[in-house]
Amino acid sequence: MRHLKLFILFTYFIFCNDTASSQEVVDSIAEKAEPAAVNTNSSNYTDSAATEKFKIVDQYILKMKRRNKPVPVLAKEITDPFTSEEEKVRALFIWMTNSIGFDCITYHNKKTPQGNFSYKTPEELEIKLNKYYYNYAMLVLRNKKGVAEGYSILFREMCKSIGIKCELVEGRASENKDKIKKLRKRNSFSTNHTWNKVQINGVWYYLDVTWASGYCDKPVKKFFKKYNAYYFLTPTDKLYATHAENYKFTERRNNPTKQDED
Repeated sequence: MRHLKLFILFTYFIFCNDTASSQEVVDSIAEKAEPAAVNTNSSNYTDSAATEKFKIVDQYILKMKRRNKPVPVLAKEITDPFTSEEEKVRALFIWMTNSIGFDCITYHNKKTPQGNFSYKTPEELEIKLNKYYYNYAMLVLRNKKGVAEGYSILFREMCKSIGIKCELVEGRASENKDKIKKLRKRNSFSTNHTWNKVQINGVWYYLDVTWASGYCDKPVKKFFKKYNAYYFLTPTDKLYATHAENYKFTERRNNPTKQDED
């Protein structure tokens, strides 16, 4: 019987089990990751080309009434009027940035949600993880707010339900761009943020629903809804200047059963 322990502290994530452990995981815990990354920059980046390109999509989404529905039902309702993958991703992105707010209370709550999964086969683990993530996404939907972990999981679950490939990305985010530049030269580092990458017509792009939805005051007591187009889509070879991806943690996050195959 194997065990996989899932620890989530805001946006910090680690997978490990009792039969195999990684020194990098141990080191990352010891390093005590920075507080979860929060966007406190009120400046607004606009993309007039995207605004014009997705005008019909955006107008439709912004007129939608907020309803409490299961993830697959809501995702279908959001994306059904559109045919291309790009339009569907845009629709989900705009819906989330307009409908989900940052949860400042949870950000300051030091309790660590945990999930411990016993499993005999990778297939069994996958079933349990899918259930865990779906329930997490539904929690964010019901509350209409979450931290980066919740935003990213909900976005992935919505994409998944309509057949669009989407993954969670683990890394560090900071408004200190010089610091981010230095981190990118390291093979591994502790993480403080989760965002997504999504596949559109066979090409992968990054997007950060959390930072695109608005910003917080410096004490992280109040959230201000303000769409920021900078975090919509960027090719994976041109990551945001404010983000550094930890590729090993991202791989472990999206393929937790891979260690059973190694």
